[in-house]
Amino acid sequence: MAKDKKEENKIFNFQIKSIELIKQNFALPVNQIEAITNFNFNIGLEQKLDHVNKLIIVITHIDIFKTEDLDLKLGSASVACVFTIEKYEEVVQIDKKGITHIEEYITQTLNSISISTTRGVLSQLFRGTFLHNAILPIVNPKSFKTAPIPKDK
Repeated sequence: MAKDKKEENKIFNFQIKSIELIKQNFALPVNQIEAITNFNFNIGLEQKLDHVNKLIIVITHIDIFKTEDLDLKLGSASVACVFTIEKYEEVVQIDKKGITHIEEYITQTLNSISISTTRGVLSQLFRGTFLHNAILPIVNPKSFKTAPIPKDK
């Protein structure tokens, strides 16, 4: 009988070490902005590794637009969630060519936690502003597409 290798059943131990608001930006409207109820969000995720301290850092970048005017960015924010990883060398594997490999379920788990954490940070950040009702929607991290890493010039 073949072994079932469902990655969803694997367990890895981690904890959130810190949550950092890296940047925030609000549009400075010329005229008073009426209550906005429909927002569009651009969500980007960036992952960084700190091999020395055995950390995985997930940075969530959010841009917010009014649905009726996608040319006007109302605000943006970037939030970093820093995770300590138990057995880091097993979770973050580096092959002979120096390429890093992390199981997809681990990446998706950390991405999901980071997006949810960012939702809470934004909720507090936007309280009392014209972005008060800009609640980051629930998204499935599996739906994100991997973008190539830009090469330094």
